Amino acid sequence: RGGDLGYVPFFDGERLDSLNLWGGPFNAGNLASFNKELWLGRSGIAGYRAHLGAVPDDGFKFFQTFSSEVAAPPGDGTLGYRQDRDLTRYDSLEGYVRNATSVPLTFSLELKDYRDSLGHVARRSYTLPTGGWTRIEAPLDLAAGWTVTGSPDLSRTFAVSFLVKADSGAANGSLYLDEFAFREKGPTIDVQAAPIETIVERLAERQFSALWHARHKQTGIIPNRSDDVHAGALNTTTGVVWTLPSAVRRGWVSQTEADGYMSQLVASLNANRDQTSFLPTRFLDLNTAAPISNREESSVDAAFIALALHNYKSQAATPAGLRNAIDSLESRFDFSAFATPAAFRLAYIPSTGFTPHTYSGYTNENKVIALAGELADNVPLASMWNKDVGRELDYLVDAEDAHLVYSYDDVHRAPFAQALINLFVDTSDRGVDSYPDRTLARNPWVNFVKYEDEVADKLVQLGREHLFQPDAGSGPGTYQPWNLYHDFGQPTLFQPWSAALALLAGAEGAEESLRLLLDNGLGTGLDGPLGMADWAQWSPGAPGPSNVPSFADNWNMTLSLMALMEFLEGDQSASRRFADLPEVDAALDSVFLDGDLTGNGLTNGADLTVWRSGFGAEAFASPASGDADGDGDVDGRDFLRWQRGVGLTIGVDAAAAGVPEPGAAWLAALGWAASLAGRRRRPFGANPETL
Repeated sequence: RGGDLGYVPFFDGERLDSLNLWGGPFNAGNLASFNKELWLGRSGIAGYRAHLGAVPDDGFKFFQTFSSEVAAPPGDGTLGYRQDRDLTRYDSLEGYVRNATSVPLTFSLELKDYRDSLGHVARRSYTLPTGGWTRIEAPLDLAAGWTVTGSPDLSRTFAVSFLVKADSGAANGSLYLDEFAFREKGPTIDVQAAPIETIVERLAERQFSALWHARHKQTGIIPNRSDDVHAGALNTTTGVVWTLPSAVRRGWVSQTEADGYMSQLVASLNANRDQTSFLPTRFLDLNTAAPISNREESSVDAAFIALALHNYKSQAATPAGLRNAIDSLESRFDFSAFATPAAFRLAYIPSTGFTPHTYSGYTNENKVIALAGELADNVPLASMWNKDVGRELDYLVDAEDAHLVYSYDDVHRAPFAQALINLFVDTSDRGVDSYPDRTLARNPWVNFVKYEDEVADKLVQLGREHLFQPDAGSGPGTYQPWNLYHDFGQPTLFQPWSAALALLAGAEGAEESLRLLLDNGLGTGLDGPLGMADWAQWSPGAPGPSNVPSFADNWNMTLSLMALMEFLEGDQSASRRFADLPEVDAALDSVFLDGDLTGNGLTNGADLTVWRSGFGAEAFASPASGDADGDGDVDGRDFLRWQRGVGLTIGVDAAAAGVPEPGAAWLAALGWAASLAGRRRRPFGANPETL
């Protein structure tokens, strides 16, 4: 298997729990037992033992593994619902089996689709000699050596069954299984040598496919987790809707398929909204899209899907009828009900009303809601953008790289909260925002980059430089906003999926981290058919992780997918296209004004004076001392920001505002300062020509 990215682990005993990497369970069938056992695999720390017990001559045993399912209510007469998985994107299924009985056996693989019916099944058989390990390789072209009954649909696979026949005499004993994996279609990709873009594209396609095929085929809702087929979620569904236009452009799905899905989803969200007060519910029943659990209407989860809907309707290829249907649905999102003088409320729960808490801490969540409120509900962006007053400057290693964090406790919230607004709208070409305290005004993109840079430095200091990074997730025993400011007593915990956020931010070591975590030749087992693992524990100096779960929190998959696509598409990314929409560009103009260092909504000579006074500062700078781009120093780049904004007011051009053109003294200053603009390298990889 080496370092081949196309080798995709399915089950091998290395994960913490007893699920396969689809997120589904094993079933012992008619065996005496089926269980994981340490040190009995072909490699790694564990393998699976299928204890056959006594098998008479010509006798038959079977055991199975599934994608996840929920049973139908007793007496309902239906199948319930099953998450199905797509096997058509793979060339083969392979693994190793050891026959520890005293006679040769016939071993068969059996594939069944979502119907789980013997009327639709494919079977392929092998002879297992006694003794050592036998390699099983099954091409997933059903015309190549399979016995097929009916029309099994491998794009909606539900069960992989293992059949054992004692056709060489009675048998007694066990089989051992290890290193079962899929081989992806396409060329071999060496994760240590291939271009990073090649690696990212393959991984992004895998994760998109996992979410896309997990969707409920009638409602279009995406499950909350890979091992849960009861609850769907707005945030996970956002992952598909947001990246769907890119998937169409890349040929992963057709435009017809995408439009059909969106029509289906619009109907489901309308059905949900018919049963709510202000917004669709955070969690939805997969089968019906009805509200479930406490019927929570979350302002930020609704904002995620609202922005994704707006993005889809804005695509040139979206048919007019679908565009109108999305527009009508979007208008049913009532964010104004959640807006308070403090910030947007977190949620509304029918039994208790609005929550008393708001998104007033610096987490980017309030900004995401503010943008959605502007676009869907005419809540002016400028009225809500700066409500995240719970801002504090903090750092992990280097005080000169201090960045804004959540100020209300020492937890500082999860790292993904730093990334959120940047996954939806690109603000990297803008300066600092209009936050009134100019010592705490920042650009969200620059702040995210500085945060990830500090994380990289701290991990090196801890001897964990490749283990990006603690983040929100269901770690051992609980859900916590893990991060390097607060590890909740879990110093070896990290979330492999969050390497995508570090890569997007250009953090030092992020590319090397992603290569390591995907290298199955090292036996890490940190990726699978659903993408990067949800969490893992890996002690410094250990050869591999100690604990890795098999389930996937699909929200984490969504976040990493969006980050991977942002990295892959660069200037053509979804966030850049979104920022260039006229209505989004105009909204951002109301909260970003280049060169406004004083914060009075006007860029003029007073701001130039601030810049000149602070020029040359290389650390701890803020807009109040001349830092117009938020990178922590004052240099010629900040002057160029001022130059671009001079004569403008927030949202109004100079002529409309009656602002005079610069005089001769100003023009002289321009020439002097421009000569300094290129003397220092601009951090964060931005192109100065875009300024």
